Amino acid sequence: MVLTRLLKALIHKKSVIYLLIALIPSVAVSLTLARHQVRVVKSEYKLRAQEYANFHAMNIEKFVGETVGRLEMLSTALNIQHISLKDIEKILRETKGKDPRFSGFYWANTNGDVIISTNKITNRINVSDRPYFQHARDEAQTSISEAHNGRVTGRYIISIATPIVEKHRVKGVFVASLRMDEIKKEIFRLVNNERIIIKDETGKPLIQSGSIPNQYNVKSVMKISRVPWTITAFVNPNTKKVFWDSFFKNLLISFFIMSILFLLTNYLLLKRKVQKEKEQTELHKLELIGNLAASTAHEIRNPLTGIKGLVKLLSEENHEPKAQSYFKVIQSEIDRINAIVSELLILGKPTAYTLKTYNANVIVSEIAPIITSETNYTNVELTFHYHPEELPVSCVKDQLKQVILNLTKNALQAMPYGGNLSIHLDKQSDNCRITVTDNGIGMREDQISQAFNPFFTSKKAGSGLGLTVCKRIIDSYGGEIKIKSNPNQGTKVEILLPLVSQS
Repeated sequence: MVLTRLLKALIHKKSVIYLLIALIPSVAVSLTLARHQVRVVKSEYKLRAQEYANFHAMNIEKFVGETVGRLEMLSTALNIQHISLKDIEKILRETKGKDPRFSGFYWANTNGDVIISTNKITNRINVSDRPYFQHARDEAQTSISEAHNGRVTGRYIISIATPIVEKHRVKGVFVASLRMDEIKKEIFRLVNNERIIIKDETGKPLIQSGSIPNQYNVKSVMKISRVPWTITAFVNPNTKKVFWDSFFKNLLISFFIMSILFLLTNYLLLKRKVQKEKEQTELHKLELIGNLAASTAHEIRNPLTGIKGLVKLLSEENHEPKAQSYFKVIQSEIDRINAIVSELLILGKPTAYTLKTYNANVIVSEIAPIITSETNYTNVELTFHYHPEELPVSCVKDQLKQVILNLTKNALQAMPYGGNLSIHLDKQSDNCRITVTDNGIGMREDQISQAFNPFFTSKKAGSGLGLTVCKRIIDSYGGEIKIKSNPNQGTKVEILLPLVSQS
């Protein structure tokens, strides 16, 4: 029951962490990117709406301009060639027949009476009250009307009036009526996906394609120069679809990336946890060894001393060669047990000594004869490099000697067929550096990573405590010990000890 609750709590905790690291940031990023995409699309559609408005405005201006041009050409031709009214009527009828957008052509005198009409007139028509006629007659300039219902046909039209001027005097007005329904058809024919609304100067809608756009549409407004109209082009970028398509696409990508980051974070945290647990295990192991050493080392040495003495007596009484070989092996094994017990005592109480200041050069020189004698038996060339200045370090002399002897012993064992051994002392910043270098069999990466672990050894007769003891001693002095090695290329062990300030 308790295990089930713990499992549920762990799953809940993982889910909360997963939501915080993966899902929530993914949603936030996707929302931001989706909104940005909507802004980009709106900008693109804004330009498109401007293109549509400009395109339709140009078509309307082109048509109105062509009509104005025809009327002005007729007015000029009448003045120059003195064309008869019948010929004028014929030309106007032919022009109207060629373009269905024209409702009719008219010629009115200065009083506004329509004299010529391309449409059948049953009653007298007078347009003198029309503002566009008055402007054309009084100002002697072409005038364009607002949209209105024509008096001849009753159609919804706009009228373009051009004065006929002779000797600086207006003697009549040409009027062309443009059908709004035909203009609307022409605009609709060119409409694609946009919506178009054309309004007059009062804001009254004249032409509208489709339903009135909603608030999500993008629009562009443009004035038409030849007529007092404004044209508004609407495009619908379907921002909802753009938003959700972009949102889900980015959510999928972001979620995938965040999930990878979540798994990577979990892996790194787990790796860190395992490393801490491993370090804790090593600490517990050292603590256990220390407690065991402190409580039993002396008890082990006492019977060993008695055994060693009895074996010595027996060896003096029994001189048989076979027995002597046995006694020699027993003595060797007893010595090895004593060495292990000594290392255990150091592990148990590495700080049980009073530290004093010594010159590292002197310490190494004192053990140089011992190391030299060992190398003589193994055909190893030994070199010492002392620093010209004093290297004062705070330590226990015998312990530091033991560290260097342990390292040289390991180096000699790594060179069973001879080689080169170097012990080098120098300064590195505020530290004394002692380097022991050999060109022996070397070590692999996995061996280097475990070299300082208790009981790890690559030797058949090794205890696995030598380097552990060395590290424990150097750590107790506030120093550092490092190993660099490559298989079949040798090993370099570097010891860094803080120099004591001599003031």
